[in-house]
Amino acid sequence: MPVYYFSLVWVSVWGIISNITSKQVKISNEIYENRSRLLIAIIAILPIIIFAGCRSSVADTAVYINGFENYPNNLSLVYNMIFDGSRRDPGFLFISVLIKQFISTDYTVWLSIIAVISGLGVMIPLYKYSCNFGISIFLFVASCQFTWMFNGMRQFLVASIIFGCTGLILRKKFIPYVIIVCLLSTIHTSALILLPAYFIVTGEPWDKRTILFICLIILAMLFTSKFTGLLEDAVENTNYASSMEEFKSADDGTNPIRILVESVPIIIAFVYRNKIKDKLTPIIKLSINMSLVASGLYIISKIARSGIMLGRLPIYFSMYNLILLPWLIKNIFNKEEKRLVYYLMIVLYIAFFYYQMVITWKGFGYASKVLGLAY
Repeated sequence: MPVYYFSLVWVSVWGIISNITSKQVKISNEIYENRSRLLIAIIAILPIIIFAGCRSSVADTAVYINGFENYPNNLSLVYNMIFDGSRRDPGFLFISVLIKQFISTDYTVWLSIIAVISGLGVMIPLYKYSCNFGISIFLFVASCQFTWMFNGMRQFLVASIIFGCTGLILRKKFIPYVIIVCLLSTIHTSALILLPAYFIVTGEPWDKRTILFICLIILAMLFTSKFTGLLEDAVENTNYASSMEEFKSADDGTNPIRILVESVPIIIAFVYRNKIKDKLTPIIKLSINMSLVASGLYIISKIARSGIMLGRLPIYFSMYNLILLPWLIKNIFNKEEKRLVYYLMIVLYIAFFYYQMVITWKGFGYASKVLGLAY
């Protein structure tokens, strides 16, 4: 736990520094928001990248390391493995072998490269789009989303790259977006869910597509067994099926407290929708829709205790809460209310951090041979 406590304190301190040193930028006509300095943003995320890259034993890390050490270190030997139809991660294998052949056979270097890509994939959109980078980076750690860099890194590598490509969605660059998603699906096939999701999240908040999605969530809740069975039939003969098998074995439904925590932004956005409707910017519209999809998937994953387990899919959407929540607090509440809401948010998220890391995950043990740490 010390490395995780350190990470929480570090992002809190540098989050404060980020706000003190922030600069005003013009978002659109007559709309200005504060943005963090790039150097401060990098410093804030740096320890998490270092701890993730230097780990030797956290959750599923040993499995990944064993896989990397068994990969060939020559591209000429990997052709048949990459094009083996039964393999679910040919893209991940290809990247790993590239690193192993041309950079280093040391797994720490490999983990560090992936940690850098994942960390920057989170940091850059927060730096570009968050009206309060300090709160956003705090939420990234306090909500425990940062643990994806230590456990489930293959899927989070995909999620962070997609998050980093937010600009493509905002500019409605559909073809480049599809190409990137298809390429990333070779790293983790669950990325394919982002293709149909594109048509939901690019609409106006609370429009017909949104209402349709909400109706689908309700129907899925009412007819869970038939819904999950339908999805199983749909993916049975596709590469996505192998990824779903992974969910079945690893996911038994999402913790209700996690659902509540991740649903707070979309609940606030809905309750105050009339108050904020004239203030919405493109990134906030997208973030509201992304948050809605994340909450819907979390709810379904809790109910669908058999069949396809959806508990890992929301990570593709829930990171937009890191942008949405600070914006909602800034634009909904007056000065006195805002101060109270910030204090309440910080206390509750720290409590959730403790609950998730200590009580639920029993400390989420960490070990690093490079750093000489073992907890």
